[in-house]
Amino acid sequence: MMKAFTMFAARLAAAGALLLGPAAHAADYPAKPITLVVPFASGGFVHMVALMLSEHMGPLLGQPVVVLNQPGANGMLAAGAVARAAPDGYTLLLPTASILTINPHLYKNVQFDARTDFAPIGQVVNTSNIFVVNPASGIRTFKELVDKARSAPDAVSYGSSGTGSIQHIAGEALQEQAKVKLLHVPYKGIGPAITDVASGNLTTVLADASSIPFIKSGRLRAIAVSPRAIDELADVPALADAAAAAGIPGYAAPALWYGVVAPKGTPAAIVEKLNAALAATLKKPDVRAKLLAAGAIPPEDTGSAFLARAIRTDYARYGAQIKSLNISIE
Repeated sequence: MMKAFTMFAARLAAAGALLLGPAAHAADYPAKPITLVVPFASGGFVHMVALMLSEHMGPLLGQPVVVLNQPGANGMLAAGAVARAAPDGYTLLLPTASILTINPHLYKNVQFDARTDFAPIGQVVNTSNIFVVNPASGIRTFKELVDKARSAPDAVSYGSSGTGSIQHIAGEALQEQAKVKLLHVPYKGIGPAITDVASGNLTTVLADASSIPFIKSGRLRAIAVSPRAIDELADVPALADAAAAAGIPGYAAPALWYGVVAPKGTPAAIVEKLNAALAATLKKPDVRAKLLAAGAIPPEDTGSAFLARAIRTDYARYGAQIKSLNISIE
């Protein structure tokens, strides 16, 4: 991982030098294209969000916003490289909450401190997570899922996108609060887990918005939505209500948001310009409509201070939860 990190950091530095040379002053910003690093491969919801930001923020800033996909180490490679990029506003990162607030508690030799090594620009979106089951399973509600789990150890299997993922944390927390024993099946990504639930090979998964087409086609049944109900699935209860009905009030799944951050030390004037362009983008009706159609939830606050608080709060919360649940991957 360290070798890959060093190579990517060098690529970022070289890219910046090729674009213009010395960094422009904040008053002249931006004077060259801006790189938005996506810590995953192209395709999928995160990439869609990045392209949307590129399309709308570029014209507002007067310079192209170039999307650079850099997968590796579950997002840690890109985050570490951006944390050490020049703090001039020309290298930004589009991380998920898990990269900044969950992964640092799971990996050794983390190359950044999410609380201090970034200048938050603003939150972009909150994503909906949906507990789904196969319609042929006979499970119609979240309570019925919990009741089945209570019937016998490992009577319910649940998938995740990997050890330490939000699905894994949600499953371990469910075991603890419902006093049940679930069978955890980790996958390399959420897609295969969704497919296995649809095929009847897995009982449930806390799926992302990519499961909505499966739900609407009848291949999956949604039994709870986190953090709250959404228009796309108007008849599916919020997880808080479903959990209360199942006898486990207070049960909650980790929230997943995306934000934009820059390296620490980025001038305040540049942060303000980037935040203004981001906020204006998220206010556009077509952007909001696209996000809502994907089952996403626009942020309640697009301010940089709000994102900074979210990073600190979630970092502490998930750190304590991961320690309590004794989850580790290294």
